[in-house]
Amino acid sequence: MHKKETLKKIPYGISDFEIIRREHYYYVEKTKFIEKIEDSLRYLFFIRPRRFGKSLWLSLMEQYYDIAKKELFEELFKGTYIYDNPTEERNSYFILKFNFSEVSSDINEIRSSFNQTIKIACLNFIKRYNDYLADTNGEMYETIKSTEEASAILKYLNSFVKDRGKIYLLIDEYDNFTNTIISSTGQEQYMAITHGEGFYRHFFNVIKAGTTGGPISKLFITGVAPVTMDDITSGFNIGDNITTDPAFNEMVGFTETEVKEMLNHYGISEDLATEVMKNWYNNYLFSEYEETRMYNSDMSLYFIKEYLKIDRLPKDMLDYNIRIDYNKLKYLLIINHKGSLRVNGNFEKLKTILEEGQITADIVNSFPVERVADTENFISLLYYFGLLTVKDISRGMTNLIIPNEVIRQLYYEYIRDGYRDTKVFNIDLYNLGKLFNIMAYDGKWEELFIYLSTEMNKQTSIRDYIEGERGIQTFFRVYLNVSNYYITRTEFELNKGYCDILLLPNLAQYPDIKYSYLIELKYIKPTEYNEVKLEEKLKDAEEKLKKYRDDEGLKKMLGHTCMVKLILVFSGIEMVYKGHLTEEK
Repeated sequence: MHKKETLKKIPYGISDFEIIRREHYYYVEKTKFIEKIEDSLRYLFFIRPRRFGKSLWLSLMEQYYDIAKKELFEELFKGTYIYDNPTEERNSYFILKFNFSEVSSDINEIRSSFNQTIKIACLNFIKRYNDYLADTNGEMYETIKSTEEASAILKYLNSFVKDRGKIYLLIDEYDNFTNTIISSTGQEQYMAITHGEGFYRHFFNVIKAGTTGGPISKLFITGVAPVTMDDITSGFNIGDNITTDPAFNEMVGFTETEVKEMLNHYGISEDLATEVMKNWYNNYLFSEYEETRMYNSDMSLYFIKEYLKIDRLPKDMLDYNIRIDYNKLKYLLIINHKGSLRVNGNFEKLKTILEEGQITADIVNSFPVERVADTENFISLLYYFGLLTVKDISRGMTNLIIPNEVIRQLYYEYIRDGYRDTKVFNIDLYNLGKLFNIMAYDGKWEELFIYLSTEMNKQTSIRDYIEGERGIQTFFRVYLNVSNYYITRTEFELNKGYCDILLLPNLAQYPDIKYSYLIELKYIKPTEYNEVKLEEKLKDAEEKLKKYRDDEGLKKMLGHTCMVKLILVFSGIEMVYKGHLTEEK
């Protein structure tokens, strides 16, 4: 471990480039992308999942291009790529920056909150650049201060600045409050502000006017989805959507090399951490024509922060803030139908993705909110949100997969919450957790599977959602992921075969865990069930378990734990057999 006094502070939750550079925070170098930005069009739109480093990137741009920060260039950028390779546009713009995460999503306050956000930003703009703008008598400042509507404020500002300089407009989280409105209030309220004479739509019309003969010379907008942009501009027709451009695949987030360099700085073992981090936080690919897969920056910094507290892997690998952010997306899965909650078709797509392991689609660049439910659009939205990522291209189509364990855990939570909230299936997760404990440490597995099976039969509404072998498997995967004791793998390749369910011991977090489980789950249609059929299924399961147990890679993953090989047979939703494979002596 490096001496404590030489360690840089961990920039978890810090999205201010100036603070990071001035206050001895660790900085992952991204300044080379400034050249790539300047080689692109003037008006850019960039989407990445939540907590992926978008705000820090905008802050970097703000410091680099701000005409009032010329004297700070060396202090802020020395040691970076762009310090040695500055562009002609360095420190040559007035920076007008809006952060729409500050806008209230309360439908009764949203318009006034939006107006106030724009007013404050524009007033600060006038004060910061007063020496350049020569608002000597404060006339423009007072005009903006006394104006209520955001669109009018921006019009005044544009007309005042037009002959005095050029503006680089930066908009962070442009769709933050609109997404919250959709999830909490519904499409009707959302469409009222983004369609027709809606104030948000009108505001973007003013922005567009400012780019045509006005002072807005360049524009960079970030968000998490293209939906709102499509609705407020009828397609992003004032610029270039660089979201899937291979040149910008690595602009935010961390590459594996960057993660390893950071781990080395903090004296954390690469081998110990990167293998775990790779499974949980890596594998995002934002272009079909790139190969470098990215780590979520927020998750990676969370891991390092938690690791250094206790000098070991954190007990909870999923950052609470990530979970809260993604919970806002539940509106995509559950609808209110005549006063009662129901899962919609998207919920079934989510289950299908879990069951199949991947899904094939064309990534759609733009679509309105009323078309979100369309299959291709919904799948594209999962990609933009980071719930799916590019695997590869085949037959001209993009294969998408769940990127990592964090997102897989969120899928399981979505399914569990969907069942619970719509009263399809509810279970005592506290009791389930206790059963996992005795399964992990005492090898007593029967109680847990009896409990799940009993609840399945008692709560009959679940039957419509778990028909067939795949349905049963998905159900168990969803509820076998309640506990952190195990990392669940399905259709996992072992000794040239694919096991049904593998419960890998989470040794990094629970080094004293004693048992791991390899499960063959068989299914017999109720109309075909008989003793002969059952024996056939048992024989097949035994042969497969004996084959899987000899996999050399599996032995390493299980460590010191005792592997229990289970056979579960279902007919319909009734468990007709449960047993374990006894090793020959």
